[in-house]
Amino acid sequence: MDDHVHLTRRERQIMDVLYERGEASVGEVHRVLPDAPSYSAVRALMRKLLDKGHASYRREGTRYMYRPVLARNRARRGALERVVNTFFDGSAAEAVVGLLGSRRDLSDDELARIEAVLARVRNATASPASEGEE
Repeated sequence: MDDHVHLTRRERQIMDVLYERGEASVGEVHRVLPDAPSYSAVRALMRKLLDKGHASYRREGTRYMYRPVLARNRARRGALERVVNTFFDGSAAEAVVGLLGSRRDLSDDELARIEAVLARVRNATASPASEGEE
């Protein structure tokens, strides 16, 4: 389900809160939304997210606790794909250069992880047919 493309700005903001917290009540979401609409509006938006299948809930005493349906890593991948397609013309390389080009705060561990991923990508793209040819 990558219907996150069809979320309104407010619905996406609410989903961001749910992903960040794992789960939250309408009141908790209302308190942290930027320029928050009324409590009733947040409750109505939460109902829409339930109807669209993006959120689920459980009852905790007298309140309902909402959580995202889509796993965070799947939602993250979909969001990254949208950003790459929208702002970098579908080029993962341009996105990586754009993100890392001006960064000076990466730790040695983070740099090692990035280098390991690059090595895996290089190995995966090396054509087996070309290895034995000269």
